[in-house]
Amino acid sequence: MIKKSSRSSILFAIAVSLLLIHCSDSTTSVDPGNDNENGTNPDPDPPIEFDHSRAPGASAEAFITSSTFDQLTIEIQYMPGARPDDASINKLQNFLELHLEKTSVAILEPQEIESGEQESYTADDIRTIEQENREEFTVEITLAAYVMFLDGEFESGSVLGVAYFNTSTAYFGDTINRISGGLGQPSRTTIESTVFAHEFGHLMGLVNNGTEAQADHHDSENGAHCTVEDCLMYFQVETTNFFANLFDGSIPELDNFCLADIDAVRK
Repeated sequence: MIKKSSRSSILFAIAVSLLLIHCSDSTTSVDPGNDNENGTNPDPDPPIEFDHSRAPGASAEAFITSSTFDQLTIEIQYMPGARPDDASINKLQNFLELHLEKTSVAILEPQEIESGEQESYTADDIRTIEQENREEFTVEITLAAYVMFLDGEFESGSVLGVAYFNTSTAYFGDTINRISGGLGQPSRTTIESTVFAHEFGHLMGLVNNGTEAQADHHDSENGAHCTVEDCLMYFQVETTNFFANLFDGSIPELDNFCLADIDAVRK
């Protein structure tokens, strides 16, 4: 089960950048304490402490496989006016159930949080808001992920979503609203569903950012993205440019290169 932790217990690494290309093991053992009088460890199976403040992709294996975490729970929080559509939440669940080895993917009922009362948000703003509001954390066999919908734009106004920690993603309601629902524009659900899946792809270590690329499809000039324009992990998918210039009305899927990368982790 997911443990409710006090907000003050979260230790955030403020120096972590939004999209660090870095990967390492996702869990560390807690110090089991002193041996007992017989010289043996009183707790032969010490608990596992999960660090939620690492770079995106650092917990790729924890997401994709069931070897350590058999279940996934996703907490969604949103600022007033920025609640994600139920349909896009359902599509996210379908995407994760398709590509992850989990026996259970549970998305909790979205909860409203106070507005940040800003027109735009920086990386540091986002991390601070999570620190003040996140309630669900990884414990035992359940991995916890955090989703935040903000009522403004990112400091770079064309960005729709970001993966900023190893279990955390954020989305920008004002930007999504601006490019959706109008004449000739895609629906809000379509945009949210696309960007949802793209950012969780980053948490899964795509492309070559925690999940090793099995073939040469890493667009190194544009970070952890795929060179294939039709792929969900193409770099423009998380920006307004994609929906203005390349979008044909359908939600892109992971191409065969990205699918092969995931399959290699699951084997």
